[in-house]
Amino acid sequence: MTTKSTIYQFCRALPKIELHAHLNGSLSMSILTELGCMDTSIVRYMNLTDILNKKERALDECFKLFKVAHDATNTPDSVYIATKRVIEEFDHDNVMYLELRTTPRSEENMSKQEYIESVIKAIKENDKNITVKLILSINRSHDMKNSQESLEVILNMKKIFPDIIKGIDLSGNPNVGKFEAAIFKTAKENSLYTTIHCAEVKNDEEVKDILNFGPDRLGHATFLHPRYDGCQENWQLYCEKRIPIECCMTSNVICGTSESYKKHHIQEWIKNGLPFCISTDDKGVFCTSLSEEYEYANEFFDLSKEDMWKVSLNAVDYSFASNAEKLLYKSKLNEWKRDNENLFL
Repeated sequence: MTTKSTIYQFCRALPKIELHAHLNGSLSMSILTELGCMDTSIVRYMNLTDILNKKERALDECFKLFKVAHDATNTPDSVYIATKRVIEEFDHDNVMYLELRTTPRSEENMSKQEYIESVIKAIKENDKNITVKLILSINRSHDMKNSQESLEVILNMKKIFPDIIKGIDLSGNPNVGKFEAAIFKTAKENSLYTTIHCAEVKNDEEVKDILNFGPDRLGHATFLHPRYDGCQENWQLYCEKRIPIECCMTSNVICGTSESYKKHHIQEWIKNGLPFCISTDDKGVFCTSLSEEYEYANEFFDLSKEDMWKVSLNAVDYSFASNAEKLLYKSKLNEWKRDNENLFL
């Protein structure tokens, strides 16, 4: 008989692939404490009770919380420590491949290049059983000039660290700014994979533009399906393109963009056999882990152990890893399944 305890054990033992994790949103209480955050700031960062009681403002309020993390990572050393600890925590959760994403930013004592170098230093020094790649983000609230400057820094760093910097993302508060296709066209022309936060709020025109651009992955896609306030035209276009989406259930529920776990839009992808992966988004802010997100998939959508193993296996194909790396991770997942047949009972 499958029980909660056996599902708990399975989800933690399963080698997992994390494709949507923001560095500054993944800082746990212990990491913030190590970085010298005041207790009051940590409580504010991690306590979302007030937000849950104001669903109409939840998404905007969640983004305000990132100031706590940004204040804690405003020097090269603090960025390095934060990255190192986040990698360690994902490794502890048995994540074997992590695509960590972050927006390069300049501070009083740190340039955008130094910020990226600090993240990469921690990735290069990683000695855990986890492979880490980097996705660098463009903040949608920035103007075109600022975004182009960021892209120039990203492309220059990509030339130096081509095996680590794999992609570019569009992130930030979806109620502010817009998608600029020209930025991502240039990125794609320079061998960067693209993943774009899409349909976090209802914005059918932007969703159409993003789908027509054709990124490699989509983040969230909450308001894409017609049952979830999307439009039929965009849904048909999406079904033609079948772009993998990064599903972050707890994030969507806490931010109020999904009514509940049971009513999360991931069920449309499961039901229609469309490509998706399970992700955390901001495990620190939302007090979750990738293992817990898999547990929710089992609890609310009846994904079996075999199903969850396939979700992890399929995520390898959606990753920005090299073909050789993908073969390796698939081999590891298949080997793990053979060696742990008892866990599937």
